[in-house]
Amino acid sequence: MTNEELTQKYVALDERVTRHTEQIKTCFNQIGEVRSIAESVHKLATSVEILAREQQLTNEKVDCLSDDMDELKAKPMANYEKVRLTIVTALASGIVGYVLKYLVDRL
Repeated sequence: MTNEELTQKYVALDERVTRHTEQIKTCFNQIGEVRSIAESVHKLATSVEILAREQQLTNEKVDCLSDDMDELKAKPMANYEKVRLTIVTALASGIVGYVLKYLVDRL
């Protein structure tokens, strides 16, 4: 090989090394971007997991509140029954009292 051929090979190899160096830099940049995306996905997955737990707790609280509402809805009906019973008892007592007074006055 002549000196000129060696120089040409050296220049060609130097150009290849330069291209490969640029490609390696590009690959490292892309790896950095992929790493950043992977970290973002991990953070997102963690956030979704936390949201799912909070949603489950919220659902449990809503179920508890629903049970409480059912109890509260039943209370007025129970109170209504008590009031109705009291009114009927008062009327019956009044009628019995009136009848007894009438009977006592007749004797």
